[in-house]
Amino acid sequence: MGCRMKKGIIKLGLLSLIIFCTMGATVVKNPLDVTRKLSVKNDQGSNIILKNATEYDMKWSFTSKGRYQLYNLYKGPNELVYAQSFEEIFAINAATGKVIWRHSSKWQSELAPLLGADGTYYKVSYDDVKHLSSTVYQTDIARFDSSGEVTTFHDIKLRIVTYFEDGSLFELFQAGDGQGNYIALTDEGLQSIKKDGSTNWLLTTIPFKDGVLDVNDIKMLSTDSKGNIIIDFAEAEAILDPSGNILRVVDYYPVSYSDMGYKDEHGGYYILDDNVGTIKDMDFKTRKLKWSYSLNKYEKAAGLSLFTGSFTTDNKGNVYFGANSGNVYSLDYNGKPRFTLSVSSRSISYPDIIAVNDNLTVISVNNNIICLQKKSK
Repeated sequence: MGCRMKKGIIKLGLLSLIIFCTMGATVVKNPLDVTRKLSVKNDQGSNIILKNATEYDMKWSFTSKGRYQLYNLYKGPNELVYAQSFEEIFAINAATGKVIWRHSSKWQSELAPLLGADGTYYKVSYDDVKHLSSTVYQTDIARFDSSGEVTTFHDIKLRIVTYFEDGSLFELFQAGDGQGNYIALTDEGLQSIKKDGSTNWLLTTIPFKDGVLDVNDIKMLSTDSKGNIIIDFAEAEAILDPSGNILRVVDYYPVSYSDMGYKDEHGGYYILDDNVGTIKDMDFKTRKLKWSYSLNKYEKAAGLSLFTGSFTTDNKGNVYFGANSGNVYSLDYNGKPRFTLSVSSRSISYPDIIAVNDNLTVISVNNNIICLQKKSK
């Protein structure tokens, strides 16, 4: 009898220990449940919340003294991030938060800002525009290279395409190659301009089959990952190297996975539908849905909607997107949440997101610039 009682006591003690340990342990099923109040505040003076504080932290932040200040961000080379404020443009080392250089530069004083393949930033001046004709605008172009050196190309005559008689909606064609040359469709043709403002090369036509392609018929101008120039026409695509040599001219052919933007790097590509607040990962070969993510019913009821202008990916296929409240979301290529930056602005606030790499994310929202980092294991 005494022996049985001892065994019963021992079993009861073990059971109590198990229950105690289970109750004492914190089991987190959703990593976003671990949150942290950041020192940075939203437009109501409330602390911005970082969700998944177990794996992520704020590396550095910058808050302007001007309450209504805003920043546009651009991704430069070697972990540089360019920030355009109302008054200036400056370059930040994302790894340290240190400002490398800054220059006076008015907000929205440009027709179309451009980031070249080598990381050079170009501003086509709006203030200096002269309408020489319905198809040619003369203006200055400021060139900011990654070292902070500034060069201005004066009186460049850009050929434009207008979509209304009053010229209120128009398009110009420009790109920056991998060698720091500015490529634009001008009144003379397709022109490559060197750093010092001299002409690198000039083309008016491109040979194609039994005839030629007129550069004035360009539909799109861009660069590839190697810094070559891609010229799209209605019936063909031409690729030139930075020296102006024609690498190939081909009829359009089926798009390959490497041509896709916003890839998950695992055979899929992302589509963001801001009308319904959903992001989808589609299989490139089958065009079937791999997974989707939507704002929850509480977020939708609060009037939140996703913003395509904040949509980006990194080198590992992680995806980032923002909402009109300033919130920022990141998912991995399987659709698993990585982090959420809960800004919850009262006024409509669209964040700007730069995925420097899969470890560093720089975000501008309201008058703040915030860098989040993935903690090292």
